[in-house]
Amino acid sequence: MSSPSNPSITRAGHVRRLENLSQSSKWELEWKEEPVGESVSADGKPMDWEATVIVDGVPLGTGSGPKLKVAKDRAAREALIALRIIKPPPTCVRA
Repeated sequence: MSSPSNPSITRAGHVRRLENLSQSSKWELEWKEEPVGESVSADGKPMDWEATVIVDGVPLGTGSGPKLKVAKDRAAREALIALRIIKPPPTCVRA
């Protein structure tokens, strides 16, 4: 399955994939979620979030973003990379 070029299309897909994997593998999955900074939106909600996903007691991914959903997706993506379920993005090497 190829991933679309627009990253917003896959938002929360990493969370779902990690949750499904943890259920089938009988892993304990925990989330640590917290607002970052003191900025709040007009409705009083935090403007920035940080999420850490913990698998069987081991922190495997941390992500941040303007919404909790985005931060969790980024953390889940890091965890999936750490678990070697998905590959990290290619890096450019300059000569």
